[in-house]
Amino acid sequence: MNDKQYTIGVDIGTTSTKAVLYDPYLNVLDSTNEGYDVIQLEDGMAEQNPEAILQAVLAAVRGLMDKNKELSDKIRFLSFSSAMHSVIFLDKNQDLLTNCIIWADNRSADIVKQLKETTDWKALYKKTGTPVHSMTPLSKVLWLKETRPEVFAQTEKIIGIKEYVLHKLTGEFKVDYSLASATGLFNIHRLEWDEDILAMAGIDKSSLPETVDVTHTWEGIDTDAARQMHIAPDTILVIGASDGCLSNLGVGAVDTGETAITIGTSGAIRMVTDRIVLDPEGRTFCYYLSKNRWVIGGAVNNGGNVMSWLSSVLYPNGVYGESEQFLSELDQMNRLAEKVPAGADKLFFYPYINGERAPLWDPEAKGSYVGLSSFHKSGHMVRAAMEGALFNLYKVWEIIQEVGGPSTSIKATGGFLNSALWKQMLADIFGQTVYLPEEFESSCLGAVLIGLDGTVNESTAQKDALQPNPEAVNEYRNIIPLYQKMGAHIREMNNLLTEHN
Repeated sequence: MNDKQYTIGVDIGTTSTKAVLYDPYLNVLDSTNEGYDVIQLEDGMAEQNPEAILQAVLAAVRGLMDKNKELSDKIRFLSFSSAMHSVIFLDKNQDLLTNCIIWADNRSADIVKQLKETTDWKALYKKTGTPVHSMTPLSKVLWLKETRPEVFAQTEKIIGIKEYVLHKLTGEFKVDYSLASATGLFNIHRLEWDEDILAMAGIDKSSLPETVDVTHTWEGIDTDAARQMHIAPDTILVIGASDGCLSNLGVGAVDTGETAITIGTSGAIRMVTDRIVLDPEGRTFCYYLSKNRWVIGGAVNNGGNVMSWLSSVLYPNGVYGESEQFLSELDQMNRLAEKVPAGADKLFFYPYINGERAPLWDPEAKGSYVGLSSFHKSGHMVRAAMEGALFNLYKVWEIIQEVGGPSTSIKATGGFLNSALWKQMLADIFGQTVYLPEEFESSCLGAVLIGLDGTVNESTAQKDALQPNPEAVNEYRNIIPLYQKMGAHIREMNNLLTEHN
């Protein structure tokens, strides 16, 4: 057997980079996690330091190797996952003109509004499979062009965070089809940059990375980078794909009707199809996973961050943002919510505290409590917030089934699984058995599977299953239509607030 049988999956996420070491049978041997900050100096801003993320990637792999020194020359490949929709602008010397502007940056909201008013935005969606929204690199390019023309004029290269990292490791600018398909600039039918959209954005194909399939490899790593990661320079690099698509692969949700639900900082629902599937109203995404595999679904801005926000409101003296403190506060919030019945005694929360992607695709949406009275206590507010985040995902689930067919099973991942109450709510609200796959960092595993042959194996077997509570299911069947009907009026109020500004 070849000595190089060990693999590493690297996931460049929104809050941290995770690296997982796998043995030849895809058992997890070890993992590391290196965090970094989001820069928010003005309203709507969400940026990160690309160099800090590069150093986190190097440190994550180095940490694995330092703990497993005997395997440093036995690594077959590193394969990469990355958060979608990031964009970085470089000058002619390949120096940074901007930080990494991430998916959560909302400063292009006005640009998106203008775009929807002045163009056939559904035609853009039909070409790219990416909803027209402030999350996309397309909107960020247009925003920079309008608000910082001097920076735009100096731009020679426009890339995402994974391309930045891999350029430092290989010296080449390449992007995989999966991440490219989430930019709003890529024609998913032809698997190439769309010349008409590029012309509209005022950029040339030469300013973008070369597009390659998710299985693309490099036969070696920059010598200095290999030294910093404590791995052999001849270790293969696999370009990999986007985090959401790879998560489906990692949890084994790849057959028709299998639905993956992830709730971390934000949230998403995704199903894999064997063809491009688009929504006539442009409400769902369709991203490339691998040959003959497409991922349809919807991502929401507001998941676990809703609980982080509520924690800071209910516990203002807590150490907001520190994970151990937050988990302690989450424990307390769970205890409060457990005492409240399903439906939170008709207190509803619309969780749009960070604008919203699916199902609204409205970057200016605002969150709201509706039905609040002196009867309601803090436990009601917590339960309503938990339910609101799930009601929002439920609506996305309904839309996905409209365009992609019925959901036959649900596999759940993400930090929300730390809350027994919240994950039981998921089963009750969706009215289905929720499977908890035997996975560890599903995007890392998905990246490694892409590096092998994309085959789902025993590592994706289910670990446990949650059954819905029939009484709670019946209660939610009555509540959800009311929640959705009132939600239409919430949008009207949001529009009034926007017009007032």
